[in-house]
Amino acid sequence: MSVGLSTAAFYGLMETEDAAGIMREFGIPVCEVFLQTQSEYRESYGREIRERLGPVRCVSVHPKGTQFENDLTGASPRQRRDGLEIFGHVLDAANAAGASFYVMHGIFAVRGRIHPDTNPRVQEYLPEVISYAKRRGIQVLWENVSWCSMRDPEDVRTVRRLFPEVGFVLDTKQAAEAGALLPEMTEAMGDRLRHVHVLDRDENGKLCLPGEGITDWEGFFRGLKKIGYRGDVILEPYSYLSGDRERLKRSLRFLEEMERET
Repeated sequence: MSVGLSTAAFYGLMETEDAAGIMREFGIPVCEVFLQTQSEYRESYGREIRERLGPVRCVSVHPKGTQFENDLTGASPRQRRDGLEIFGHVLDAANAAGASFYVMHGIFAVRGRIHPDTNPRVQEYLPEVISYAKRRGIQVLWENVSWCSMRDPEDVRTVRRLFPEVGFVLDTKQAAEAGALLPEMTEAMGDRLRHVHVLDRDENGKLCLPGEGITDWEGFFRGLKKIGYRGDVILEPYSYLSGDRERLKRSLRFLEEMERET
């Protein structure tokens, strides 16, 4: 199990290629690349990212899914075709960067609460999206997100039943925002958990870096090992937490220590 960092930590502070260029400063073996905008969704840009990363391996690519993910299962055939075209460009960039995983938020809620089986078009068209990525050597991973359709353990179990080829991303901050307990989320994702995003909270519920809050990281890592998880753990802070690079490094070392000791 390797600990890494997402370039999303520097969203708004610098462009993605510059964020990729500083990954090696953190002494990490792996990272996630957050693609910020459509001009980055191309093979040549993925190659540039790969070059900038140097020895750091890109495990996953996470685009700004609100730009097109709802279109992948939209009501209009043209909407779906356009969404799939954008998706294909993201996959081109992901392949060129060396990624194995595409991190998907899934359908986001415009009004009220939705679930993975709320919209029948998701069941009809998402398998095509998954197969399209698989043919290009990329596995689609569905991430739990508090404002999207998969937010709690019951939603995870629904996705397991409906989409047997989908793997999962467990996001600790999103689980907390949805009021979902980490042990239950970990158990629900089980043997299909492929990727993990982490962030901490303090006693007042404010987001902070791992090692500065109240999350039971020993228990969390024990839970991951209990289900046989062998993937990576990616620190994914918002940019307002990333101004102090030494704090980021301390948090990464803290996570590595927790992983070793459990």
